[in-house]
Amino acid sequence: MQRHSIVLPGDGSDLASWRSMARWLWAQQVPPEHVTWLTESGQQYHPDLFAAPQHATQLQDLPAAPDMVVTVPRAWMTLAEHALLNSAPERFGVLYRMFWRMQHHAALRHDPLDPDRVQLQLWAKAVRREVHKMHAFVRFRPVDIPDSPEDGTGPLHVAWFEPEHHIVQAAAPFFVKRFTHMRWSILTPQCCLRWWPQAADVTQLAGQGVNQDHALQPLRGRPGVLSWGPGAQACDAPPADAGEALWLTYYAHIFNPARLKVAAMRKEMPRRYWHNLPEAQLIAPLIQAAQRRSAAMLSNAPSTPQRRLPRKNAWN
Repeated sequence: MQRHSIVLPGDGSDLASWRSMARWLWAQQVPPEHVTWLTESGQQYHPDLFAAPQHATQLQDLPAAPDMVVTVPRAWMTLAEHALLNSAPERFGVLYRMFWRMQHHAALRHDPLDPDRVQLQLWAKAVRREVHKMHAFVRFRPVDIPDSPEDGTGPLHVAWFEPEHHIVQAAAPFFVKRFTHMRWSILTPQCCLRWWPQAADVTQLAGQGVNQDHALQPLRGRPGVLSWGPGAQACDAPPADAGEALWLTYYAHIFNPARLKVAAMRKEMPRRYWHNLPEAQLIAPLIQAAQRRSAAMLSNAPSTPQRRLPRKNAWN
């Protein structure tokens, strides 16, 4: 049987695009072992290694959707949506293989120990963890820009983050809800987010060069537009400011050496995030001084007088 090379748009993380490709392959009865999955971004950054062959199928090449019934559990679609955000290149093939197998063996839909399902769950778990880390480890720095009707007033708060998986847009709602009235932008190598807090709708930002296909209004009945664009580099992020020095002073003063657990800290704050965290420069000296400070705290602690228990009455 002829091999099929499938090219997914962008980084391949869009569930609707993958689903359209999977349905087309199923209609052609193409088994998983005869499919090669590629992405547009993979060809862009590695043209020699991941170059698509001439007969590769892209989303715009698909004919009209065939009239057929293909069903999967709703929970599996949620699992697939999260697994596609993982950076593992084999995720597309594993998803299609499980999709193919579920159509032939309905019992697999409810098998929690199926190897493909277990692998997808591990990828989804890594994605959820990465989203949580982005929420926790983004650090904004203010940049002075002019006020504008669609953008509001005050500085633009810019942050730099380097995610391992394709989670930037999945993490965006947290920042929209938490910093609704603040002008902010998050730069990453994958894509950049920009929040326009006073924009009434997407069309108002046409003069700012915002592509309407790359923007949305997430807050129903309220102003504010979230737009996204190409990725950036670390040098595009602003340098440290005076407010950051104040934050480091505060961080050093609230550090409690008696409660330090280095292993737990490194588990919750992996080293790969440290170079983008301002407070990370204080971690090593604070750890080194923790034992000495703990001993000093114990030696200076006021002694509590020992309380004497009343003597027992021999007649009782």
